[in-house]
Amino acid sequence: MTAPAEAPTGLRQALGRVPWWITIPGIVAAATVALYFWLPIDARPLAFQALIDGSAVGSIYILGASGLSLTYGVKKFANFAHGDMMTVGAYMAYTAMVILGKDMVSALLLAMLSVALLGIFLELSIFRRLEQRGAIAALIASVGVSLIIQNVVGLFYLGDVRNLPIQIPQSVPVGTTGLAFNWVKDGVTIGLAIGLMVFLHFVLKHTTLGRAMRACADDLDLARASGINTHNVILWTWGISGALAGLAGVLLALWVNVYPPMGFFILLFIFSAVILGGIGSPYGAMVGGLLIGIVQKLSSVFFGQLSAMNLIENGASYDAAGAFVVLVLVLLIKPEGIMGKRRPTEGRRRRVWARRAPKEGVSVGD
Repeated sequence: MTAPAEAPTGLRQALGRVPWWITIPGIVAAATVALYFWLPIDARPLAFQALIDGSAVGSIYILGASGLSLTYGVKKFANFAHGDMMTVGAYMAYTAMVILGKDMVSALLLAMLSVALLGIFLELSIFRRLEQRGAIAALIASVGVSLIIQNVVGLFYLGDVRNLPIQIPQSVPVGTTGLAFNWVKDGVTIGLAIGLMVFLHFVLKHTTLGRAMRACADDLDLARASGINTHNVILWTWGISGALAGLAGVLLALWVNVYPPMGFFILLFIFSAVILGGIGSPYGAMVGGLLIGIVQKLSSVFFGQLSAMNLIENGASYDAAGAFVVLVLVLLIKPEGIMGKRRPTEGRRRRVWARRAPKEGVSVGD
């Protein structure tokens, strides 16, 4: 007798019917409004200010996570040196502006080019040689590369804390709302992120290179058998990923001090954005990065208020907690991530086989 199909009940099935581009903004809006009314009247603008600052920080995560997702899609391993590649971008911008006396635009271009070449060098010298040894070998090697980059940067720059010589203007009030917008930290960061993401979308969807990259991400062996020069595609992928990481590192240096482990400490948020959006999906990385940035800033306001109420000490240090709680909750509801591909579990395959086996005259235990 054929087993009855399982009824699609529960929160996971209910949310699965609603498009993510409705669910995610709705949840963020509900959380922001709830935080707004929970805060004291004089502190309520901080809830919406968190959306502005979170969008800027999330833009940095978007750039870093998109590059990491590209390399993962093609190489199928998590590059733990990606955060340190962002650090190299920040230091190259510092070198261009302080030592070479270049302007900000030249520093950005030099940082992107330098980290792109670094990514290509790492692929040719290390990761291509480990292709036949599986993803674990490449992952462990990337941890070693991360430590090497940190120590080399510390050797050349003596590990001192540095800052980009950029005059950050005062934030501009937004009408009488009590909100403020900084044209450099917020405007430039969000604008560059949007521009690069539009460019990346164009490359992936409308160019021969983008179609080849997507083919390699789907099935590298099949792409090779189809006549695609997979080695060149992989090098281009590392170059684009490195350029995005270099830009993300420079933009991160507008928010924090520049020091050797800078990118390593931000790597956890980058990985969270990739996992939240869906591993291997550049578009999911964009959504995940923005969501992680906004939730992090909302959490900072929430825990800061708890600290002001003397319920906890140093509430600002808990800002990462909210982002990771959201990560866990989303994965419990949608394990493949917001835009990840749904894969049937082993248990589901067994249930399908158990239903079909009697009809085909085959014993379930065979």
